[in-house]
Formats: sequence, C-alpha cells, structure tokens
Amino acid sequence: MQPDEIDHVPTEVTKVEQVPEPPITATPERNPFWGYSDFFLVLGLLFAMSIGIAVAVGILAIPFPKLRTDQTALVLPVQVVFYLCLYLSFRLVFKLRYHKPVLPSLGWQRPAINLAWMAGGGVMLAFVLSALGALLKTPKITSPFDKLTTTPGSFAFFAVVAIVLAPLFEELFFRGFVQPLLSRTFGTIAGILLTAALFGALHGFEYSWVWQYALFISLAGAVFGWSRARTNSIIPCAVMHGFFNAVSVVALAFGKDI
Repeated sequence: MQPDEIDHVPTEVTKVEQVPEPPITATPERNPFWGYSDFFLVLGLLFAMSIGIAVAVGILAIPFPKLRTDQTALVLPVQVVFYLCLYLSFRLVFKLRYHKPVLPSLGWQRPAINLAWMAGGGVMLAFVLSALGALLKTPKITSPFDKLTTTPGSFAFFAVVAIVLAPLFEELFFRGFVQPLLSRTFGTIAGILLTAALFGALHGFEYSWVWQYALFISLAGAVFGWSRARTNSIIPCAVMHGFFNAVSVVALAFGKDI
C-alpha cells in the first residue's frame, strides 16, 4: 500500500471552555473591629496599671505619713491618672493589634445633631431623675464628694473632673468600647441596657450601694446609650453626661456656699 493511500483519520480537538472566576469580594470588616479578647486585654492592662498606681501611692506615703491614714487629697489626682491609663490601654490594644486610632475607633466623630440640644437634655435628665428619686423616697446619704471639696481650689478641681474628664473617659469606655461590642452580640437595645446596668453597678459604691442611686445612674446610662446609637458618635452622649453631672456640681456648690 502506498503512503498516499493510507486513510488519514481526522483528529478532533476538544475545546475546553474556560469558566470565568467569580469576582473577588473583600470581606467586610466587622463592626466594631475589636472582640471580647480585646475587652479583657484592656481590662488586664488597666488592672496592671492600677497596681502600679497603688504602689506609687504607697511610696508617696513614706515621706508624707498623713497619707497613710487619710488619702482624700490623692483621690482626684489618682482618678485623673486612672483615666490616662485607660486611654493608654486603648492605645496599646488598638495600635499594636489593629493599627487603628483610638478616638475615631471609639466613635469620636462630629455628629449631625446640635450639641446644644444634648446639653439641655442632660440638664433635663438630671431634674427628671431627681423627681423620680423623690417619688421613690430615696434616702439621703452623705455625699461621697464632700471630703473632696473642702476648699475653693479643691472644688474647682473636682468640677473639672466631674464635668469634663469623667464624662469623656466614661463614655469612651462604656458607650464607645463596651456598648458596640455587646450590641453586636445581643442587638442594639440589649447592648444599650446591658451597658447601662454595668454603668450603674460600677457607680454603686459611690452612693453606699443604695439601690435607688444605682437605678438612676443606670437609667441615665440608658439615655446616654440611646444617643450614642442614634447619632453613631460618642460626642453627644459625652456632652449630655457632662451637663447631667454639672447639675449635681452646681447643687453641691450651693450646699457648700462656694
């Protein structure tokens, strides 16, 4: 058989259809980006720093024996240092673990609401809770701040802490850090109420654990939390908190004739 007589068998080429790859979508960042491990890490750092503060106070009492029996003069300065330690704890966790800024992450951003309304709301809230206290026949207790405000200078220092520093740092922790985490887990309303209950419980020692005071502070915390959830900013609730405290400061000033 001649070569040209060989039957040529055609070869079929199978075309493989290429399936288009699905588009790559970025995984949405969880909100808030921190978790419960970060929560306990912040608390652990704060606890360690608190031990350092206690040691420093003990060392300071060596050359000043009076501080061994009466540390009233150190209460406000220690509270300011504690607030700074809280901020440092946030910074260590947010910067080192997530490379995120502290204040914007906790909700320190310009809100759309007029802050004058929040200031007025804080004053109104103070009077409403005061009226509720009268209805519940809240017992009178010795103010925990009487010993801290014996002179005009100490009262001025107390006023700055109570109206500016305490509202700022407490709102950063409770409504900026804790509430978003609990709201992500249990829902917005539950997050607000759980944070408010924690807020009231941690203030109970200041008022001899009288349940009415803990209730009032929890109710105030719920209102602060609601404003945080509505405005998505920590500034309105910090302003409301500051003016809420200002009513008590003014009442204390009139009681002392300062």
